[in-house]
Amino acid sequence: MTAVHVRALGDKLQSLARQGAGGRAAAVEMLQTIDREADFSPAARSMFQDLLGAWGVATPHPIGIPANDTPYWLRGDRLLANHQSSAALPAVADVVVIGAGLTGASAAYHLARDADAPARIVVLEQGEPAGEASGRNGGNFELFPENSVGMYEGLASERVAFLRRRYPGLPAAIVQAESERQASVVLGLSLRNRDLLKSIILREQIDCDFAPKGWLHLACNEEQEQGMCDEVMLAAQHGQRIEIWSRRKIREQFGIETSYLGRFSPGDGTYHPFKYVYGLLQCAMRKGVELYTRVRVVDVASRAPDEHQVLTERGTIMARRVIVATNAFTSQLFPELGEIRPHQSQIQVTEYAPDRTRGRVVTCEEGPVFFNQPRDAVREGLAPVLMGGGADRPMQSPSSRRRSPRVHEQLLALRSRFYPELEGRPPSAEWIGAMAFTPDQLPAIGFLRPGVVVAAGYNGYGGSFTTAAGLAAAQMVLTSSTPDWIPEDVFSPRRLLDSEPLFMTGRDGLWRIATSLCKQLKVVDRQITESLALRRSARARARAAPRNVTQMMRAAPRDTSPGSSIDATLLQALETFSEFSVEELNRMLAAATRCDLPKGRMLFREGDPGDSCFILVSGQLDVTIKVRQQRHLLAQLSPGKIFGQVSLIAGEPRSATCTVRRDAVLAQLDREACENLLGTQAPVALKFLAALNRGLTEALRVADRRLMQLNDEGHAPDAWQGSAPVSP
Repeated sequence: MTAVHVRALGDKLQSLARQGAGGRAAAVEMLQTIDREADFSPAARSMFQDLLGAWGVATPHPIGIPANDTPYWLRGDRLLANHQSSAALPAVADVVVIGAGLTGASAAYHLARDADAPARIVVLEQGEPAGEASGRNGGNFELFPENSVGMYEGLASERVAFLRRRYPGLPAAIVQAESERQASVVLGLSLRNRDLLKSIILREQIDCDFAPKGWLHLACNEEQEQGMCDEVMLAAQHGQRIEIWSRRKIREQFGIETSYLGRFSPGDGTYHPFKYVYGLLQCAMRKGVELYTRVRVVDVASRAPDEHQVLTERGTIMARRVIVATNAFTSQLFPELGEIRPHQSQIQVTEYAPDRTRGRVVTCEEGPVFFNQPRDAVREGLAPVLMGGGADRPMQSPSSRRRSPRVHEQLLALRSRFYPELEGRPPSAEWIGAMAFTPDQLPAIGFLRPGVVVAAGYNGYGGSFTTAAGLAAAQMVLTSSTPDWIPEDVFSPRRLLDSEPLFMTGRDGLWRIATSLCKQLKVVDRQITESLALRRSARARARAAPRNVTQMMRAAPRDTSPGSSIDATLLQALETFSEFSVEELNRMLAAATRCDLPKGRMLFREGDPGDSCFILVSGQLDVTIKVRQQRHLLAQLSPGKIFGQVSLIAGEPRSATCTVRRDAVLAQLDREACENLLGTQAPVALKFLAALNRGLTEALRVADRRLMQLNDEGHAPDAWQGSAPVSP
């Protein structure tokens, strides 16, 4: 049988399809007979396999990659495929949106709805709307983006892994603090996205097979099970309920046998992304938004914050604002964003499968794999099943459509695992989708430069982010500011331009980290106190504090003088302040008070109110705590140490007693002085705040080590030896 014969057979089968159930039965029997008896040329065999796939007929022959590579979502009419709002591109526009996928369509929709929106909004698309990643994805929207280095073990754990990989020199305590915050921020964004998606679909009556029936993620090991349990608490903090499903419930609901638990997220599910994009664009166009397809943008040249030259292959548009919603193609337009790198996924669809998911999404790291069954094609308990799997692979060109035979075989094996009754059935189509990945696996949403907003890089989770990203981009171009729910130090594309994390370079980020470090340190300090309290006094062997400590005089006004009297070069010679200039140190010292304390003088007592921190310029200090009427030496502080941050930042009483071991000179900064210094936004303010954090990080590291010593069974060490930082 030749390719000509197979084409003729296809026409005949179409006529049988119009005869209803009887015609379908006849078509299936005909295909089975031909498959069993006919000889095919290689080209004809490939074409015939696609017919088997389209009719859901199994074959004993090897199943190759289908000739059909049209994505499921791009079947049917494409009314906007060559849309031109006018014969020629406009010469000027208030806002140009580059890209008409999920993000660009959302941005256009929200711009059109805003009462303060500018007069002329233009959307440019190099192909057709939703023709790239938006129409080549899995059709899922999920609360927890499961991007991971290896096996997914929970959103917070994954943030730790990515931050360690992205910033290997970052202290562990800061990684922990920032990862917990980022997990919460990411979940907040995906939750906003899900609520926004639902509200738009209902408000605009967009027919896009919306099915918020839930999402089941199957664990593959005990670590993933633990991560799922942790996510229950994280979701609860955002007012969301997720469920942990037993193996029995998974079997009852999906017919899947598994060795581990699953996490079920109500409210997640599936939708038709192509229909959704079209619905958004049609709403926007009814309000005057212009759409031009088949227009490739080759450059965006910014002359001023309100003047951007958008150069296309069909002419140039001068725009006041630009939204870049080009995802995997972003680095082609902005080479400086080369960290947004294209990857490809591979998805296949098998027709007439048992409707096991019923509008729900299933994912698993075994594979990895995701699958769902679109609602628009459910017939008599059967529905097509879309299955994507295999590791997402880097690609040189986001326009590539080259499919992998290895991933094809992997998809067939995964399908047999979850749908064994489909064994031998050829898929009716299999396609490639280009995605955009970032080094830290977070979207890039924010100003690249004044007037130019980038919203891209969803790491395979466009359904979880793009609607909210479009809203954020629209608000940014309208207000020239970033919404609070898109913190710049987490999402800004500018974070991809520097090896230094943004959250370590801004005042708000550094202060937030300092607050988190204080909380961590307080927890460890409390554990140390409890551990000491539980030890028998005979084994504790605590080093005695200096005599008559309760009778010592505290620092008095006569001990103080202006901080400017301290020689800045003395501080600059210390490691903590080696990166400060003399001028910066003089500025910092001008806000401080100098304390000259003799040996034996008490600086403050455990439990005292605290609203300041100290820098030890010279001398040596003892830090002690009292447990069961017995005083324990925690640390001996040496020059260059910053201490007292916890009381300064958290506004809580001193957690230890501090006395002078050797005559000391200190610089004291109270809360008002610190706020004035940090409020300047000067480089010295950020350097000082970073130094506070380094002191807290080191204090936490040493406190952790001390706690490990105390908990070491059978080991009862004396107080810390040598110089160790603390922050009482």
